[in-house]
Amino acid sequence: MNYAEQLASLTATDSALAAQVGPLRNLEAILEWAPSAGIAFAGIDLVQQDEYCYDLYLPLPDSRWLVFGVS
Repeated sequence: MNYAEQLASLTATDSALAAQVGPLRNLEAILEWAPSAGIAFAGIDLVQQDEYCYDLYLPLPDSRWLVFGVS
């Protein structure tokens, strides 16, 4: 599933969150957006998958997790 398909799936379940994350295209944009969404930097986790790819876990205030694959 690519980013557009994942975003469409999120839109079907949480259109407000999808509208916020839709424009985010890189790690810098995600980290600038996170505090305004109530996400504390202390709760963010970056897990290395290989030398180029990471999974970025962001704990949402409503106890859900938002995960981005970044490379």
